[in-house]
Amino acid sequence: MILAGVLLCLRHKRQQRPKGMAGSLAASHCTEFSLAEVLKATNNWSEDNQLGSGAFGDVYKGVSPRDGTTVWAVKRAKLIDVDFQREIQQMADKNHPNLVRLLGFAIGGDMRTRPEQVLIYEFVPNGDLQTWIDPNKTPSPLSLQQRLDILIGAAHGLKYLHSFGVVHRDIKPANILIGDDMQAKVADFGLMRPGEGSTVGVGPTQVMGTPGYVDPMHSQTSKATTASDVYSFGVLMLVVLTGRPPLSDSLRESSHILSLASESLSSGTAASLKNPKMEAPGDAVLRVAELAISCTVERTASRPTMAHVANELQAIREEVAGKDELSAAVKVDVQIQEMKDAVAGVGSLDAELQLIGNRFST
Repeated sequence: MILAGVLLCLRHKRQQRPKGMAGSLAASHCTEFSLAEVLKATNNWSEDNQLGSGAFGDVYKGVSPRDGTTVWAVKRAKLIDVDFQREIQQMADKNHPNLVRLLGFAIGGDMRTRPEQVLIYEFVPNGDLQTWIDPNKTPSPLSLQQRLDILIGAAHGLKYLHSFGVVHRDIKPANILIGDDMQAKVADFGLMRPGEGSTVGVGPTQVMGTPGYVDPMHSQTSKATTASDVYSFGVLMLVVLTGRPPLSDSLRESSHILSLASESLSSGTAASLKNPKMEAPGDAVLRVAELAISCTVERTASRPTMAHVANELQAIREEVAGKDELSAAVKVDVQIQEMKDAVAGVGSLDAELQLIGNRFST
């Protein structure tokens, strides 16, 4: 009975589209596609087209049948959401360089047995951040500057969402996609919910997110807030630095990556907080760790905003770049001096040989 009511509600919502929805979607360049177009784009949900699968939906690669060139990332929802159209409106007008762009949607299927809810995003070609930081998958690790650039981009994307009071609820490396120019794009908007202010939540609901990244306050109250996203981003920063998962296999509290960061800050040593193949100044690594810890303090009101996090990461990035430039300049000066010494040495040797030659000739 409950399922039938949900399906009828969904069908009613589809037939009675909210007033003004068509105009707002057209203004945001979000297009409604037919399910037939989506099936053609994905070769009828072919396994060969599947990019990934999660708790909330499967993602497929497809090509728009309308122009034959635009590549899609098509998310096929597993769970039916009666507020689907409202959420599309919420997502459609969010446009930022550090967010994956929503291109369109589709609703269809058999409303009694298998209704379909589909979101169509831009395809981001370089995969997700998890692949780039996994030491087993990346033979040439990202530099500290590259990691900071990615974190800064993701922070700006979240800052933008939070400016609308929108909570993402599942910040993790797999939901940060990497564009052609290594630009970070926050993805998986299927979990977003509206709100307002820095501590607003979505009310008592199911706990969303990934173990290790979930704010303990969210777990206790089932209320996700923008501060919950900040907590998750703090964990993300440490995972990006180290390439390690947030939790060890033992899943003990003491095995959380936050414990490792706290120990490193207490001892003032950064070695355990960075990928062993990554060259990075220890003080910069510790500054990132300190910022990450501040994002995860128990009192949510004491956590920084994403605007503050983005600014702090930018300051660290500029400091690292300055040190790298200074180091490079020093290396060049040393090389120049070595060349001068070598030339001077050759000149002295030539002069001595000339003297010896003169003696023998007289």
